[in-house]
Amino acid sequence: MARRTLAALGAALVVLFPAGTAGADVKISDRAYVRHDGGTDVTIAACSVNNRQQNEPSAAVAPHDADLMVAGANDYCPVPTAGDSWAGFYYSSDGGATWTNSLLPGYSTDTSAEGQASPLHGLVTAAGDPVQEWDNAGHVYYGGIAFNRTQPANGSIWLARYSWQAGPAPDYEFTTLVSRGASSPLFIGNFEDKVQLGVDRGATSPHAGNVYMCWTRFNANPTANSVFFARSTDGGRTFSLRRISGTVAGSQFCDIAVTRSGDVYVAWRQFEGARGNQPQPNAVVYAKSTNGGRSFTRPDVAAEFLPWDLTDHYGDPVAAGRASYEACLAADRTPGQCRGPEPRNDARDCGDGPFACQSGYVFHRQASQVRITADPRATGNPNAVYVVYDATVPGTQTPTGTSYGTLGVSGTGSQGAIYFTKTTSGGASWTAPSRIDPQTTGHQFFADVSAESGVLHAVWQDSRNDCASGPPSTPSGGDFRTVAIANRWTEENPPGGVNCEPGGPGSDTGGVDAVYATSADDGATWTTEIVSTALTMPQYEQFGFRDVPFFGDYNYVAASGSTVLMNWTDQRDTLPGTDPRYPVDGVDGFDVLNCLNAETGADPCANDGGLDQNIYGFVAE
Repeated sequence: MARRTLAALGAALVVLFPAGTAGADVKISDRAYVRHDGGTDVTIAACSVNNRQQNEPSAAVAPHDADLMVAGANDYCPVPTAGDSWAGFYYSSDGGATWTNSLLPGYSTDTSAEGQASPLHGLVTAAGDPVQEWDNAGHVYYGGIAFNRTQPANGSIWLARYSWQAGPAPDYEFTTLVSRGASSPLFIGNFEDKVQLGVDRGATSPHAGNVYMCWTRFNANPTANSVFFARSTDGGRTFSLRRISGTVAGSQFCDIAVTRSGDVYVAWRQFEGARGNQPQPNAVVYAKSTNGGRSFTRPDVAAEFLPWDLTDHYGDPVAAGRASYEACLAADRTPGQCRGPEPRNDARDCGDGPFACQSGYVFHRQASQVRITADPRATGNPNAVYVVYDATVPGTQTPTGTSYGTLGVSGTGSQGAIYFTKTTSGGASWTAPSRIDPQTTGHQFFADVSAESGVLHAVWQDSRNDCASGPPSTPSGGDFRTVAIANRWTEENPPGGVNCEPGGPGSDTGGVDAVYATSADDGATWTTEIVSTALTMPQYEQFGFRDVPFFGDYNYVAASGSTVLMNWTDQRDTLPGTDPRYPVDGVDGFDVLNCLNAETGADPCANDGGLDQNIYGFVAE
């Protein structure tokens, strides 16, 4: 009954595009919202009219019917009514031409019977970091994290299942609490985060239908982060858990690949630091299971790399610490800022006011990540597994002339690029990493990869068409490596930067494109194309009380047969503005439309376009 009601409402409310194909890039989010059971509540009604942020998208295409597609995102439309962001769930029954928006059941104002029965309802106020996969039986699995910003944090991993064999809409079935985090404050006890999902669709797998999840367990010691793995053999209803990162220290950004024969690979980023008494480099590491996830090999290195991790120093560490904490508690900053108001010197992102950095540049957070995939179809090498990651191009290091840097240390910049490596021997050896799409200018980041029917598909954000330029006095002559994307160094605001678009915001010369790459020869050669129809500005200050950007942490690509869905965070719909709180920085081109009251924090025009960050997608066939 829920499916029929949802389908009827969805048909009435979606915004239509030409039928049959997605064609050019299509806006996935920012549509009318439909509750999973066809009912409504204060949050569903508000989400249909407000223009809030969506980022960190996920995507999946049905293996039995490529017209059935789902996407997800961190969705901030519930903030005004439910108090925090939630997991947005979006779906298309016509191959991505039209999309209907919904929310995962269980948010605090969800009055539906299924929503109130969810293990998330009453346990947490926020859910996000979405990941999605299909099985071969018409089920869509949707996973992520959930938490409270104040004690009890309850930072947990969840998995929901929908059924969708055919028809205009999926049917929500249940949500499982996979791993429950500690009730202590955020990151003081265990906090589960950085989750990924895998489903065994292997054509010859004895474990077909198994559902797998991996994530990082954080605690008070950042060097003791561990990768955990969960396995379900009953369609996501119950899970068994194990730690698989072994002695690797500083582990994050895991991902899962399942081969056609059912071997499971979990890859993640190993951060530079100490591994016991031995130093460890930044590297792609992996562990392998040949028994359906019951046990794993010890972690091994697939590739070492130089990171591309943006960093700077806050101009006022005390103010930055306090503002980060307060913004996080207000659901206006990522949860890692809720640890406390202690001073913060090193900056992973920079903006205005308390978030202004010594360089003066404005930029979103970015750190090198790892993605892994394998082809589930009954073709090709069953021992082949493929990895992409973003990293510094060796030899491109150059002084920035400021406190800004891209290797996790200030003062040194570099070019970021997407790298590819593979094994055709089940992990016995890996190919030397190679760049998928070498460019002489610009950076590449937020990569994802999918293998399907003998073809590899990848997507990432790319700044090759950006206008960034740094201090001309540096040895590199002020090129793009010495300054953040979309920034231009200027003496008028020493040290400082402004939006490099010469015509101001909207002139379409500053920002990033979404790039799609495909390979039909096992990664030996790649064909690439820009699939976004407009440069998007990643540095709009939409978070931290309109003081700092957040562009999410990743993109997504999924395939079924010859049909491919990719999606990304996009800001072409964001309305720029000025910020009267800052006479200089408030007119630098990174500010958004707002009517913010500096004393009360109220913004009566918060829904008028300044926070309109969206998910866009592209379908290739």
